[in-house]
Amino acid sequence: MKQCNYQWILFLLAALLFSHCTFGSVGDSNKEKQTILQNLIFFNNNQTVAVGTNLRSYDDQADDNLNQFILTSNSVGYNITIQSSSYINWETGSYRINPPNQTLGVSTSSSERISTATGKTHTPYTVPLDLPADDLYGKTYPFLSVSTVSNITQYNSTMETGASFLYPNTRISNMPLGVVAVANTSWEEIYIRMDVTGGTTKSVTILLPQGSKTITPKCKIPIKNGRSGNIEILFSLSALFQDRSVSGTPIRFLDTLSAKADPVVISKVSNVDLYNILLQNLQAEDIVFSFPGCFPGVER
Repeated sequence: MKQCNYQWILFLLAALLFSHCTFGSVGDSNKEKQTILQNLIFFNNNQTVAVGTNLRSYDDQADDNLNQFILTSNSVGYNITIQSSSYINWETGSYRINPPNQTLGVSTSSSERISTATGKTHTPYTVPLDLPADDLYGKTYPFLSVSTVSNITQYNSTMETGASFLYPNTRISNMPLGVVAVANTSWEEIYIRMDVTGGTTKSVTILLPQGSKTITPKCKIPIKNGRSGNIEILFSLSALFQDRSVSGTPIRFLDTLSAKADPVVISKVSNVDLYNILLQNLQAEDIVFSFPGCFPGVER
């Protein structure tokens, strides 16, 4: 099928390049050339490739122990041990894809596959929300299926910073050529049991209900023919509890935790101050969820 598409594209290109007003009347030649170009774009837009995703948990400690890490909060060191009973109940994970460049950013809905179609263009790294649902760039592409993943600190893979936990993923067989615009993840529940030692030891239970996060790439993540590697998305367990500063105001989960009576249950109805900090950390840009190694102008 792809070979046939390529032959048809070459035919259209040849017709476009070597035609000299042979489409009928002189007044109609430009319109018919425009039709050929739009058809060429349509066929190019309908090429798809298979791409996998590596969704990883890690702790940024450069060792083989995912369930143990050390963080500093307000100049005090805390040892954190996450128990094997911890789990994440994932709901969905999906991508939106942008055309590879503005030339190919054209709507391909059935109502617009005619000579009077209006081309729509989109700059990479923006979400093409105005495209129709049947357009390849108006759809979402799932990379994570509904599942409950237990023992999220189990070591089953490696990355640049050491051990990681690689979640089961769905390989997408029909992603269109282009660049990743955004990735969206959602979960039904996040449950974490951990012991935190910093002077005293506290037994902590965290119950985070349904939520979602949009992850925006800071670099060009191409979806193209010949791509060999999977897309990487990171989920940092340690970053969930680390100190942050927002507009000069420090947000310190562990320092706040140290003042609580043991045991500590964190949910939307208990220890709400700690609960709100975790929600803020989850939603912070490139803190808990991120595309690794993304820098402006760099292709990943």
